[in-house]
Amino acid sequence: MKRQRIWFDSLAALIVFCSTATGGYCASPDDSPECGGIFSITDENDLWANPFGPHQDRHYTHGIKLAYIGGDNAMTNLTTRLNRFFWWGHQPWPGNLGFVAGQDMYTPEDIRDPNPILTDRPYAGWLYAGLVYERHNERSAHFATMESFEVNFGVVGPDSLADDTQTLIHRWRCPDDLPEGWKNQIRNEPGLVLKYARLWRYSLNDVTARFVDLIPRAGFEAGNVATFGTAGVAARAGYNLPPDFGPQIIDSPASVNGGSNQHTPPFSCYALAGVDERYVAHDITLDGNTFCSSQSVDKYNFVNDLSWGFAVGLGKHIQLSYTQITRSKEFRGQQGKDRFGSINLKIEFAL
Repeated sequence: MKRQRIWFDSLAALIVFCSTATGGYCASPDDSPECGGIFSITDENDLWANPFGPHQDRHYTHGIKLAYIGGDNAMTNLTTRLNRFFWWGHQPWPGNLGFVAGQDMYTPEDIRDPNPILTDRPYAGWLYAGLVYERHNERSAHFATMESFEVNFGVVGPDSLADDTQTLIHRWRCPDDLPEGWKNQIRNEPGLVLKYARLWRYSLNDVTARFVDLIPRAGFEAGNVATFGTAGVAARAGYNLPPDFGPQIIDSPASVNGGSNQHTPPFSCYALAGVDERYVAHDITLDGNTFCSSQSVDKYNFVNDLSWGFAVGLGKHIQLSYTQITRSKEFRGQQGKDRFGSINLKIEFAL
């Protein structure tokens, strides 16, 4: 219980800091801010790819991420300084500051085998918390950009609590299928990841922006947990498209897809499809520990994601989305592609 208490205390301290940092005065270029905020929770699982069919824990098997970001047009002294530090752009962008926390879990295909499975992905967990700074530039209803800067710190290995989490869930949901191999997971190692993303939202004009748009995106992560660059594009089609940038999965360089503003419709629904390509230079959950020897596999550097899904906005305050991702093989010897589902609930506290 000692390691759980340490992480709970650290997360509580981070929440207090971020709440203070985002609670400053509100100011925007037109002096009419919306001083709300966004709370987002994302749950990903290979079970969500086919909840009514046969299920087996496999590779990236579960992830959960919580995020809170200050109001879409709210600016504090700190975010103003950050905006000046990241100086590019034609005008001061509305910026918001927040925090994230989450846990990712990775297993081989056979979790009942207590022995090391050298030809399959090793057991690994990543527990983290971090700060995020996000800013938008909405030049018109049919053209906007978003940038996201993030730093995450945490731990991989037994202190990530991934073994405890999976065992607890299986005891509750499927007590006859308990994982037996977590003693073979990669070792404890502190982790640091820097993340950057830039997204663009295009439509032909202000009228078509309500029904269809295109969202190119690019970004990177750098750190001892993961180092990769990624680029992709998503298309949305529906009714009353919200002025955000579509759902983001947990390992996207961007944590949240933006928030509501004066153009947010009271109801929206849309379907989406996307493709993303990444070059993976380092992945500790595949390559093993950085500073000591541990189980590893021979990874592929190029990995792609194909995604589709849908989202529904209820009023200006609640948005629920589902995205299914098909990921290409990540290591040599992998039997088939992986699929997982991502469910996101976003609550917006707009005034």
